[in-house]
Amino acid sequence: MRGAKTLQINGFVWVLLASIIWGTIGVATQSIYQNDVASPLFINLMRTLIATPVLWGIGWKTVGHSLFRVNRRALGIMCLMGICLVLSQVMYFSAIRYAGVTISTLMTLCIPPLLVACLALLLKMETLQPRVIMALVCALTGCVFIVSMTPAESLYPDVRLGLFYSLASAIFYAGMLLCGRFVANDYHPLQVTAIGFSAGAVVLLLMALVTDVVAVQSPQSWALVVYLGVIPTAFAYWIFQIGLKTVSATTASIVVLIDPVVAAGLAWLLFGEILPFTGWMGAGLLLLSLLILGTGKQAATN
Repeated sequence: MRGAKTLQINGFVWVLLASIIWGTIGVATQSIYQNDVASPLFINLMRTLIATPVLWGIGWKTVGHSLFRVNRRALGIMCLMGICLVLSQVMYFSAIRYAGVTISTLMTLCIPPLLVACLALLLKMETLQPRVIMALVCALTGCVFIVSMTPAESLYPDVRLGLFYSLASAIFYAGMLLCGRFVANDYHPLQVTAIGFSAGAVVLLLMALVTDVVAVQSPQSWALVVYLGVIPTAFAYWIFQIGLKTVSATTASIVVLIDPVVAAGLAWLLFGEILPFTGWMGAGLLLLSLLILGTGKQAATN
């Protein structure tokens, strides 16, 4: 019993660390936009192309010849996970164009926990305990406070199209979480992540062939692209899969909401962006949700 509890705590920490690292994606990307006119599709494509061989190399050294030795069902799930991930990113960037960052972020971050909780219950993957429900409410309320400054509809006449893209992004992201949970206990995290990103890279390449993309130009921007590919992509998703071995999909979907808190703090330090009082209230609620999830006994998820 003590060993099982330790694994649960370690899994929570891995998911939390991955979420904190993901919080640096926004400021890194904003730094690229300040120096270049690179398109979002190009940045996502390059970070995926950089991360995939890195994951192959680490996986081959760690797992060996069995890196790509998976059955057909698991291979399909891993590929679907990677495709859901890249499509979620593409839909999110499309949503920003039509509805602005605030509405898009609100829907993309807050809907997946509800979708994962409902689907996990329907698929009988896990059960919801009162503690998890309380954390879910705190996390969702916190996100509402953080992104409470909604833009005027007159600034975004196609806001309904943006809402559609946001919903699609949230659905794909929830699908990624659930797919990862299906295979997390049967395969090494590097197998899951490497195969998933390989499938995602193929999808992004196909999209790039039929879409106009603008590449980065400056060495500083290329350095940031490499960072995005290695740290918040390859490394973060690897440890996230480690966490999913002992953390439920519902819990993981709530923990990743620490992402906007980290992003807001870094934006304040690096770019002078000031988080309003309601934003700090939201950050406090998100941290409270993490405290609720991180203490006490984790629910059984097998």
